[in-house]
Amino acid sequence: MSTARPLPLRHPEDREHLDGAVRGELRIPVCHTCGQEFWPPGPVCPRDFGRDLGWVTDRGTGTVNAWVRFHKQYFTGDVVPYTVVQVDLDSGPRLTTTWAGGTDPEIGGPVAVSFRAVDDGVVLPEFGPVTT
Repeated sequence: MSTARPLPLRHPEDREHLDGAVRGELRIPVCHTCGQEFWPPGPVCPRDFGRDLGWVTDRGTGTVNAWVRFHKQYFTGDVVPYTVVQVDLDSGPRLTTTWAGGTDPEIGGPVAVSFRAVDDGVVLPEFGPVTT
């Protein structure tokens, strides 16, 4: 039996990312020691294990690395089928998120972030094709 899709939990490590999405910003953690932007957020930099971390607003552009289409409804209210993409941000990190495009993603195709309200006060980034 499916249940309602759970909302993201507001852990200290990703609170800035979720708050940024509400403002229409893609916020990504950065190490102040080596300059590496990374994902997912955590207590240390995955490159040098530094703890001097902060957040930057990413441009939200990149390319599709992989994608999958789900045909099973796992949660009440999900419209199936839906597509999930893995995006390589131009800044380096790789994110997995929902697809906002009306056509199939293209491996290597350029994408840009957009933001979708999923509940009162909860906004999530998703990616779709670059529009001109």
